Amino acid sequence: MKHSFLTTLLIATIVSGTALYANAQTPPDMPDHPAIEHKFNHEEMQKKMTEKLTKELGLTDEQQEQSKAIHDKGKAEMEPLLKEMKDLREKMDAVRKANMEEFEKILTPEQKQKFEEMKSKGPHTMHHKFGKKGPFKHKAPEDFEIKDAQ
Repeated sequence: MKHSFLTTLLIATIVSGTALYANAQTPPDMPDHPAIEHKFNHEEMQKKMTEKLTKELGLTDEQQEQSKAIHDKGKAEMEPLLKEMKDLREKMDAVRKANMEEFEKILTPEQKQKFEEMKSKGPHTMHHKFGKKGPFKHKAPEDFEIKDAQ
């Protein structure tokens, strides 16, 4: 049982590292592709949401002030958590990279060549084998269902 778990863990680490590494590479058919600019403006979105809620719910001036205070408090509480998440992601990426480098050291030259070919095909080959989410069963953001608050 212990051997099976360790084998599964090693395979999962290799697969996730491969997918991340391949995803980070510039696609061969798109050399020097420009970075995507996100046009998401949090303040503008919040303003529109506030206007919509005010109109649809008929919020009074007092309720609007209370709503803004609640939002500002939540935002202040979230900022350090978002920074912590970013730091954790960077640490996880470093561990994945180190694991991948260590794994590649154990490969023979023939295996390295084959592995490079696998990486050049990218993570889409994993989608074919395992489905949209790859071998992992965690929920992606699009899997979450938003339910009406009561």
